[in-house]
Amino acid sequence: MARSSDNPGSSTPARLPRRRASEELTEYQAAVAGYTAAGADETVQRVVTALARITKRLDTFYRSQLAALDLQRGDWGVLQALALSPDGGCSTPSQLADATGVSPSTMTHRLDLLANRGLVERTADPLNRTRSKVRLTRSGRDLFNRAIQDADVAESEVLSALDPDERRRLADVLERLLAGIPG
Repeated sequence: MARSSDNPGSSTPARLPRRRASEELTEYQAAVAGYTAAGADETVQRVVTALARITKRLDTFYRSQLAALDLQRGDWGVLQALALSPDGGCSTPSQLADATGVSPSTMTHRLDLLANRGLVERTADPLNRTRSKVRLTRSGRDLFNRAIQDADVAESEVLSALDPDERRRLADVLERLLAGIPG
């Protein structure tokens, strides 16, 4: 999502923190053994523990990346919701509040800050003048794109132990898992 926190304007993406692979594997195996000893299914724990550790590692990277961009996690949620919106990067403050799970007053404050930075703009809704529309500015879109490209480097690093065919198979399996989660 962002540049290295050492130099926010740098073209070098932030890197994931490194630990010895053997250390990480030993800790992972010990955790799985502990859960299994407590009565959990070993295969389920291998999957869930691996996913949790990968998520934790990526989250560390994302926090660093947001700090380098001088963004809060909620700010990123707004930029992301707008950039990925099917309405061409345009939404209402109420829709954004719902999408990011905050109150309308919190969203108003967040939009004020993002607008002051030139990342979003608010305009009157031509169909309902009592409602405003929020849209990413060119700067907001550029920031989003740069952040995604930088994150792709770190995310690809996490998957570097897999060849392209293994990545596709893993993606297929995880998508099936997502589709089968109730609720």
